[in-house]
Amino acid sequence: MTELARFFAVTVLGVILDLAIAFALHAGLGVPLWLAAAIGFTLAASANYVIHQSWSFRSGPLSARRAGLYALVALATLGVRVVIVALLDRMLPGAWPLAILVAGAGGSFCVNFGLSKFVVFAPEAERP
Repeated sequence: MTELARFFAVTVLGVILDLAIAFALHAGLGVPLWLAAAIGFTLAASANYVIHQSWSFRSGPLSARRAGLYALVALATLGVRVVIVALLDRMLPGAWPLAILVAGAGGSFCVNFGLSKFVVFAPEAERP
């Protein structure tokens, strides 16, 4: 299995967890959609870091430095996600909340993979 395939598999599982949490918070507890998206993302991103470190990129043992970099990448990714969700929710108020969450997840996937591959988990010699 290629690095991209492993990253994709982990991310798909993370997105399922993320969206399930976000949708449950919004539909079940009435949490605003943008906040539910942020909470779901944060919980799933924490699990994804550990799996990406050990399996997707096979970057050796867990590293505080990489965890810090991944946290910064997660913040950038979260920013992309929340902006997409907030804009779509404003444009389509109350319509298709799950579709809006999925669109936010798709946009943030692209940002996450690029930054993870070329910054967080890149071999030391290849890091910018």
